[in-house]
Amino acid sequence: IVPYTRGVLDALGMAHGPSHGEVIITEDGPCLVEMNCRAHGGDGNWAPLARALTGGKYCQIEGTAACYLDDDEFNKIPDMPSSPLQAHGLEVNLVSYSKGKVKSMPGFDIIKKLPSFVWLSPATSIGSNVTYTTDLITSPGCCVLMNADATVLERDLEFIRYLEEINGLFLYETKGESLARPTAATFGLGSLPEGAKPSSGGHRRFQSLDRPGMLRIMSQDRPELRGKGLVKRFTTVDASKEVVVVVDPYSTGCLIVKEIANRGYKVIALWTEGFSDEMKKHVPLSAGKMSYHAEVDEGENLGETTRDLYRAAGKLRIVACICGGEAGVDAAGLLSERLVVRTNGARGDFANRRDKKVQQELAKAAGLRSVRQAAGKQFSDVEDFLKSEHYPVVLKPTDSAGTDGVKLCHNFDEAKQH
Repeated sequence: IVPYTRGVLDALGMAHGPSHGEVIITEDGPCLVEMNCRAHGGDGNWAPLARALTGGKYCQIEGTAACYLDDDEFNKIPDMPSSPLQAHGLEVNLVSYSKGKVKSMPGFDIIKKLPSFVWLSPATSIGSNVTYTTDLITSPGCCVLMNADATVLERDLEFIRYLEEINGLFLYETKGESLARPTAATFGLGSLPEGAKPSSGGHRRFQSLDRPGMLRIMSQDRPELRGKGLVKRFTTVDASKEVVVVVDPYSTGCLIVKEIANRGYKVIALWTEGFSDEMKKHVPLSAGKMSYHAEVDEGENLGETTRDLYRAAGKLRIVACICGGEAGVDAAGLLSERLVVRTNGARGDFANRRDKKVQQELAKAAGLRSVRQAAGKQFSDVEDFLKSEHYPVVLKPTDSAGTDGVKLCHNFDEAKQH
């Protein structure tokens, strides 16, 4: 997986900074699903687990800061994670098999008592409406489990899945509408009655978290699991005279900002055009209150934005321009090039590296396993492809995030309807 993923990053021109990719292992070897040219999201709540897996030494947050600000530190990070990993852990996306208005959340309190529990991030609250889980965005929350004993970890995961199946996560103000009553077969204790079929829910289209107006419930992480916390490191002659630009810092991007600030640097937040005020407030609890040297809104063009950044920096020297979230990938590439700091660029073949179709084309051109695909702005552009392919096929937007608009379609009519 590691050599393949590095090959994809090379094909996309990603020489610097973090990435968050998905790869499927097929009979022909690894195959790219998509590559996100930024740090993994999820409010950075995976960081304690990531550090534990690597012996408590580092994760992507520290690695990002070191990549841009401290070559010596970055070069000390192992070329590959230790094998075997130093802990057993999972990030679990919760599933709701019922819907209704939430009166209480007893299942969440139970999960916190499991031996492997690390943290829980609910995506709903008392008084809100829960619907059937059909994708990542409709998940009612997620949690991280970690244990030195793999057997205990697996047992806790099985218990969470059981809790979901019996609709034990929530109590509703009115009778919750369930997908189906669990049977013995649900838990591997027998087969379904003859002629019975498992029920399935329909697909609903939800907007991406990156879209204006969307705001996730913030994480409820546990401070005691943060280890020694962030260590202040001065990595230049005088970092207090230098400033780092972070484009659209939200979710994990806020933790990267904190790491940079704790190394002695000032930080300028650059907000791209259309980035909502609600998303600017998408700050993990573990990040605390955000404080910036300055906040700058994207200008009408690259030149104007660059001038505004230099004006905000004043006498401070801009030493890095880093992407703080999915919405900032393109702008960070262009601005880092214009600011003459470490950059992946965003021109030529790499101008559309966020585009999922372009990613597959660049991977294929580099001789890497890629998918068969077709893309277009209207259904007729892909109709012939859908008529000739074996099903199921996956339909997805080319430049969105999460599971926005993604659906596994089992026949032509289903694909056309979606």
